[in-house]
Amino acid sequence: MKMPTGKRSVLLAVLIVALGAAVYLNYFFADTNTQQSGGAGITTGSTGQNLGDSVFVNGTTGSTKPTTPQNDYFSTARKNRESAREEAVTLIQDVFNSVKTSESEREAANKQVAAIAAAIEQESKIENLVIAKGFSDCIAYINGDECQVVVKGEDLQTQEMVQIMEIVTGASGILAEKIKILAVN
Repeated sequence: MKMPTGKRSVLLAVLIVALGAAVYLNYFFADTNTQQSGGAGITTGSTGQNLGDSVFVNGTTGSTKPTTPQNDYFSTARKNRESAREEAVTLIQDVFNSVKTSESEREAANKQVAAIAAAIEQESKIENLVIAKGFSDCIAYINGDECQVVVKGEDLQTQEMVQIMEIVTGASGILAEKIKILAVN
């Protein structure tokens, strides 16, 4: 059964929107879980040791997990973002490589891959520039004409938020009203 090209384009658009929603929800719930748990892990009592910590022969402990919740949050967020992008590119490549794909659908797939590559480059540039301004860690999410920036720190001062907005608008061209900035303790 041959699917008309209009339906295939709609299906591709729906899959991309669903993927974007999944990335956003993953980001939202990962942030919520970090704040609720306090990132302290499960402790074994008053000793302050975490379950899963290794105990060496001389009695010292070594954690098998990162000790700071912020580092864990940022590394997990980066891994999640990377895997979501890989899935999106795989879906687009499948559409591109399909024998039944028309030339216009192949052009649309190429444009989507180019947009993903541009977003990756812009996010990397934003993250590096924000860290260069003195923040200890940062992760940026670009989705179309919107950007969310999560920085490591307490409450952000107005001056710091303005610096981050200037970096985002300069690196990506995204309008200031489409930028959201969050601080994670």
